Amino acid sequence: MTFDEIKEILTDRCGLPSAPLTPEAPLASAGVDSMALVVLSIHLEDRFGVEISEDQLSAATCVDDMAKLISRHAVGR
Repeated sequence: MTFDEIKEILTDRCGLPSAPLTPEAPLASAGVDSMALVVLSIHLEDRFGVEISEDQLSAATCVDDMAKLISRHAVGR
């Protein structure tokens, strides 16, 4: 998944504002809280069949790292 795809999910499904969602933004600075991670995790599994836990998602240091993590899981399934 690309950063832009993750950004779209976070803004459309999680209701986050798009402005702070930059590739380099730390998750907390981008507004990605535990509720957003739960929604993202559920959406990834429902829509793409990618199973990734909230704990795995929260381990990313920035939004772009989270997108890369999701991509690795998507390829490995």
